Amino acid sequence: MNKILLTLFLSFSAIIGQESNDEKKEPEFTFSFEPDSLFLKVGEEATVEIRLKDKNGKLAQNPFYVYGRPRRSLESSPRISDSTGYAKVTIKAYKPGKLQLSTRSISQKREDRIYGSMKVEVPNPPLDRIVFNDPKEKIYVGTTIKYPVSVFDIANLERDDIDLNYSSSNTSLADFDDYGNLTVSKPGNLTITVTADDIKKTLKVKLLKNPVAKISLKSKKDEIRTGDVIQFEAKALNRSGKEIKDAPINFSYRGKADYGIGLPASALIENNGKFVAETSGIFTVLAQSGGFSAQKTIKVVPRNVGSKIKVIGHGTISDVHTSDLWVWPGIGKHEGKDFAVTETQTGRLFWSSTLQRNMKS
Repeated sequence: MNKILLTLFLSFSAIIGQESNDEKKEPEFTFSFEPDSLFLKVGEEATVEIRLKDKNGKLAQNPFYVYGRPRRSLESSPRISDSTGYAKVTIKAYKPGKLQLSTRSISQKREDRIYGSMKVEVPNPPLDRIVFNDPKEKIYVGTTIKYPVSVFDIANLERDDIDLNYSSSNTSLADFDDYGNLTVSKPGNLTITVTADDIKKTLKVKLLKNPVAKISLKSKKDEIRTGDVIQFEAKALNRSGKEIKDAPINFSYRGKADYGIGLPASALIENNGKFVAETSGIFTVLAQSGGFSAQKTIKVVPRNVGSKIKVIGHGTISDVHTSDLWVWPGIGKHEGKDFAVTETQTGRLFWSSTLQRNMKS
């Protein structure tokens, strides 16, 4: 028994010692950057010297790629080093953020690749202007409308990281909620102001008496399958039955799934009235404008599409994680062949899957 314990102890000691030695083992090649970090403004350029060195500090005699991350944020020229493992790179910043200039050695085997990176910080440029996107200058009482805008900085980049503040010149006529929706209460003239940091943009709008007296809602079908898209046609009408084409119409739905226990009824309806359901059941679509509404109920049945799957071949890559799969037939000169892509954040592989028993990436 003592001999067994001693043998186990020595085995574990050897393993632990081996792991410690592996941890202390220096990499065979490393990248060096001069300078080791940069601070640039959008549109500015800088030069970086990059070397792939061996343990002795000498050039590795192996080329490497140079690229910016995230994509399209940094431009590097050249994008590949010389054969000795040296590159003098000019980089240009196109987007703000905490960016990286990354490198990857060129090798036949994926596991032999060497990676490196340096930090490039690019601050946000000052804001320049606010632009209303297709704004409505006449609004009807009783309706709610959004006024989307685009914000640009002095580098002419559209900014989606800016907090916007909407305000009304007369809140008794119309006012904004916390989400930028303007609800009209009374007729009159109004000035809308949008501010972002130290810039602002104004728009004058007319608030009109609402002529809508009725909503009509139609669809060509009363029953569809899950996944089918159906078009609902809604019209805002006045007392004479004439269509008010510029009256905003909001769509919504409610539904009850066929099954009693499980996920709720799931569907989607867009602003143009296109509706699609993910689950089967009874759905009611509503169209609303100016305090008036109409509704229509439809039945959604299961699609019931299925087939048995037979495994006739496989391809294995054991050194890269994958979770996404796309398969498609070839077209044009590749007609008659099949292709696939497997991908995660760690890499992307393209497959020739024509010969399923001998798939290659």
